[in-house]
Amino acid sequence: MSLQIDLSVHLTPTCALPSPILIASGGLGFGDTLAGAVALEGAGAFITPTLTLSPRQGNHMPRTVEASAGLIHANGLPNPGLEASLVTDIPRLLSLPCPLIVSIHGENTEAWRTLAERLSAIRGVIALELNLTPTALHSDGFLRGDTPNEAETLQYIAASLQTVRAATRLPLIAKLPNVGAEIGVASRAAVSAGADAIAVSQAFPAVAMRLSGRRFRLPGVAGGLSGPAIKPLALYQVWRVAQSVSVPIIGMGGVMNGEDALEFVMAGATAVGVGIANLIHPNTSAQVLAEMRAWMARNGVAKIATLTGIANREG
Repeated sequence: MSLQIDLSVHLTPTCALPSPILIASGGLGFGDTLAGAVALEGAGAFITPTLTLSPRQGNHMPRTVEASAGLIHANGLPNPGLEASLVTDIPRLLSLPCPLIVSIHGENTEAWRTLAERLSAIRGVIALELNLTPTALHSDGFLRGDTPNEAETLQYIAASLQTVRAATRLPLIAKLPNVGAEIGVASRAAVSAGADAIAVSQAFPAVAMRLSGRRFRLPGVAGGLSGPAIKPLALYQVWRVAQSVSVPIIGMGGVMNGEDALEFVMAGATAVGVGIANLIHPNTSAQVLAEMRAWMARNGVAKIATLTGIANREG
């Protein structure tokens, strides 16, 4: 008799997901080119690219640079804005065969509030992910003097979450910045302000040089490094957050296969986001899920939830 594998997880007691593998924000865009090309059945959820209240063109080109074992990107949150997305993107994404989480970023208090209120009225949106990297860092990169100090960062996290918490009953995922404040301290501030779950890691500050031109390759000098190169750093953040708070954690950063995803779970993640890997092959998430299932069957693990944080409990 074959082992019955249970991949379901909970982000909150009332927010159940069919599996722990999430399509991370931006990995597959707004889903407008997915039909017939990507297998999303079984995915835990699709997280949209970050929406802002007003349309954003994003940063000047080029916005991406290949790096050793990763990608440096400085997109600047390009998106059509809330109103256009409510007409086109959100209805299309709600038709996908997996739950929908909407990522948002407010450029001010009123924007946070409006985004939360309007999206809360959309039946089928199961949670909001708050992209808590300050607007200036998205727009200008990590230029000297732009990074807030710890007090400013914690105040920004708390104020943003409190505004959104007051505007919605949807579960809130705090996607923390990895600059400005120690990640464990930031996670405690987020939970105190109303976060139901924590997402780590965002991209790490990085630069790339063009030797022939004797200059930096990105117009804004710095961008964010994602991909396999950051996996050890992201695993550390998952572990550190797990020591700091007791809410579910979404871990991401360099997940390329099922073993990577399982490592994040064992370090403390309830769910795992797949991002850059989907740019390489849009069906990576389905393959990751299949590899996790196969590993669990081989090792006699019936429920994925029993592996969450197991490395922190062993020994």
